[in-house]
Amino acid sequence: MEAVIYFGEGVDGPLFRKLVAQMPQRPKRVDRHFFLSPDWENSTDLIIIPGGRDVPYHESLRGEPNKRIRAFVENGGSYLGICAGGYYASKQVIFEEGGELEVIADRELAFFSGRAIGPAYGKNLFRYDSQEGARIAKVKWEGEEIPVYFNGGCYFEGVASEVIATYADIEGNPAAIISCKVGKGLAVLSGVHPECTVEGDDSRKLLFDRILECLAIKKQRDGREGSCV
Repeated sequence: MEAVIYFGEGVDGPLFRKLVAQMPQRPKRVDRHFFLSPDWENSTDLIIIPGGRDVPYHESLRGEPNKRIRAFVENGGSYLGICAGGYYASKQVIFEEGGELEVIADRELAFFSGRAIGPAYGKNLFRYDSQEGARIAKVKWEGEEIPVYFNGGCYFEGVASEVIATYADIEGNPAAIISCKVGKGLAVLSGVHPECTVEGDDSRKLLFDRILECLAIKKQRDGREGSCV
């Protein structure tokens, strides 16, 4: 896949580097100006929005960049949003409701028509630029519980094309990773960080590789229906 990864205001540098390191091919680093340039859609298969802060993403990409990103996916492109990138691609963000860091807002991409609600493990734990609220989450994927890095991410409430993984250690087992059909394209949104692997733990890498595999399926090219599960 020809992938681009957003690196603008709000992106978490260490998480960005971990994500790039897990990609089978190094993605092209881009900012908002890329999405305003001519014909970028013709040379791109996948857009990745990594972990960081949703509000700066919105401030930078709202309007024409989002309009073109949305059209790109509708016309058969793929989108991967991790943590903040998952919040950002949902119709509504509900973050730290009632707390000092509260964000309750609609978003333009709306690949997922429901709500991204977080932090999934409760309020008043997360701190920006800190590991204070970080933890190892347990997600259920293909019948197994997998430990995955979490720091302020969401769960998804509403109807998705597929629920790829659920939180195994949160009451009700809400959706942790989902896929959404968007016109001819596909968006995968994750509240956790499957790209953050550790030595000797192959389960997370298998999950991340499976996500990339399903995003690589181009329905408009080969007629197959993509599936992440």
